[in-house]
Amino acid sequence: MKILHYALGFPPERTGGLVKYSLDLMNEQISQGHEVVMVFPGRVNFLKREPYFKFGKRQNIPYAELVNSLPLPLIGNIKNPQDFMKHTDSKVFVNLLESEKPDVIHIHTLMGLYGEFLEEAKKHNIKIVFTTHDYFGISPHPKMYLSGHDFVDDKKYDIWNNIRPYGSKTIKLRINQLSIYPALRTLVKKLKKSSALVDDLSEQTGWSTEIDFDFQELKKYYLSMLECVDIVHFNSSVSKKVYEQFLPHMTWKNAILSISSNNIEKFGEISLFAKPIESIAYIGPYSREKGFFEFLKFATEFISKKQNNKAFIMGDNPSTVCLNISNLGYYDRNTLVENLKLVDLVLLPSRWHETFGLIASEVLSTGTKVAITRKMGVSDIVPDELKINDLQNINIDTFSKMEGVVLLPSMKSHVQRVMRLYEL
Repeated sequence: MKILHYALGFPPERTGGLVKYSLDLMNEQISQGHEVVMVFPGRVNFLKREPYFKFGKRQNIPYAELVNSLPLPLIGNIKNPQDFMKHTDSKVFVNLLESEKPDVIHIHTLMGLYGEFLEEAKKHNIKIVFTTHDYFGISPHPKMYLSGHDFVDDKKYDIWNNIRPYGSKTIKLRINQLSIYPALRTLVKKLKKSSALVDDLSEQTGWSTEIDFDFQELKKYYLSMLECVDIVHFNSSVSKKVYEQFLPHMTWKNAILSISSNNIEKFGEISLFAKPIESIAYIGPYSREKGFFEFLKFATEFISKKQNNKAFIMGDNPSTVCLNISNLGYYDRNTLVENLKLVDLVLLPSRWHETFGLIASEVLSTGTKVAITRKMGVSDIVPDELKINDLQNINIDTFSKMEGVVLLPSMKSHVQRVMRLYEL
């Protein structure tokens, strides 16, 4: 089968779980004998206004880089919605589809994508599959979360009518499409110093009910793109619930399929054993929506209860200072495994309706226990005994006594299920 993927691109230009998963998926499909091409939103050429493709191969994957894609709201929110729904000549996409002749188009994000691409795919009777990595498209913010407020749970206020004050100018968003962006990002991370002792920002209230007509038009633009989709791959029951809540009339074929990763240390049945919990850790961005500040409060109390108790954080700026809590900073697959040897329990107190949460699978694959909030999609594969509503009410002794088995699918078996999904 020939599969054309639309994803965000390659490291170091693009980072994150979506990027890692899509590349792992493509490489495994190639190893299983399928033909793969990745289309991704690439650089900006200020000398040419119209989009065009540049072809090549990276990390064993043939690609078609979409130069002059629509803007990518990766480093901020949308401020000027008109810039994100511009039309273009569909000929560039017709030429791509007729030269590549894919059997399936697998969309991993709508960011940077012109509506004409999917419209032409439908005209060519090419099956379109969409994976719900986040909520971009049914929300102008991938997490549907602003200023401490989860709009998924909000029946009164529409995030599309409230995003503009949080938006960044389009020219600022275009920076991450410059070829020098990875170097700039690395430099900023090295220079950045921060202190994260308390979250002193209260959740915003008093959101607006006034209609922002420009953003409502953008909402319709993305809806028209999603209406081109034939099959939706929900990566969790959480993402399925949220998409169906906001798009109740869609008639997609769909399936819930938990995702996997080549970062998972061991596959199959993973045993978790009863043992005293004397060290806890948080893994992920040091951000509000991930529950980082709740973890800091809990960790401070945990450390104070017993002399041998320890707490760690990892996954973000190594310069962040937290009193009595060790900051292990950024990690890769190898350092994650080494760091987890210091940890008895990982806490992931996410505050947004996280569509999955691959780090939980990666932690469990080492035999380390991980407690997650029920808002996380990875709860589909995490034992009930390790699910929490919030950190305030958890009992460490209960987690100490918990033992059981977790089943983690390999990337190979996951791809086999994805291929069956394409046949729906």
